[in-house]
Amino acid sequence: MGTGEVVQTLSVGGVTRSYRLAVPPRYRSGTPAPLVLLYHGSGSDAVQTSLYTGMPERAARAGYLVATPDALGEQWHLSTPNAPNPDLAFTSAVLDSLSARYCIDPARTYAAGISLGSEFAAIVACAVPNRIAAIGLVAAEFLLRPCTGPVPAVAFHGTADPLVAYADGGVGRSLPGIRVRGADENMADWAHLDGCRPKASTTRVASDVVRRRWRGCARGSSVVLYTVIAGGHTWPGSPVVLPAAVFGPTTHQVDATGLMIRFFGQHSSRR
Repeated sequence: MGTGEVVQTLSVGGVTRSYRLAVPPRYRSGTPAPLVLLYHGSGSDAVQTSLYTGMPERAARAGYLVATPDALGEQWHLSTPNAPNPDLAFTSAVLDSLSARYCIDPARTYAAGISLGSEFAAIVACAVPNRIAAIGLVAAEFLLRPCTGPVPAVAFHGTADPLVAYADGGVGRSLPGIRVRGADENMADWAHLDGCRPKASTTRVASDVVRRRWRGCARGSSVVLYTVIAGGHTWPGSPVVLPAAVFGPTTHQVDATGLMIRFFGQHSSRR
């Protein structure tokens, strides 16, 4: 098999769907490799998200395959994890296709995303229990049920996010007039699902970044939230600077991609 990021297509329910695939330079057939599913945000696509996050390039260098799917009309279909969903069917088809063509470690498949893609990654983890070993969430971290834990989760959210409010009861542009559950409360929900101790430890890891970590979780799971003080609706650490008027301030003091790769490396579904 070749290496690098290439476009792949699948027919799912009579519809041609596509995703970009990055293969580790040192991939060897017969040696199980981990896989990351990376989901773009609303109005974006796989190309933009690959460049914006740097995940395909960096994770591939670390030995991961990375599949970055494209949504139809640049919008993921959200549903409860147990409901029929064409994008969940697409995700299952991607997993089946890659497993048939590559040596994928079934215990080391991960899902990550930003904004709408982050929420869809969370749904994927709950819809296919024991197939997703951990999730990385940026700028949205709502837990939709039913969901069977534990689901190790690392999340990043800016307190000045204008699209998905950080604060409990806040209102963002993505859900006009709707008061949302806050990032701290959302991550406490994941911690409760994972059987963690209810009180998180808090550490300031940079001048504008606070880490909250829930410990004592079931079966080796962990839940971590990086709060970016005055940060916007952005992927922290991205070299791509987005318009502040639309997405809010950008920070470079925390490397979301690197921290996700490290977090994924600490978790497998063999727990």
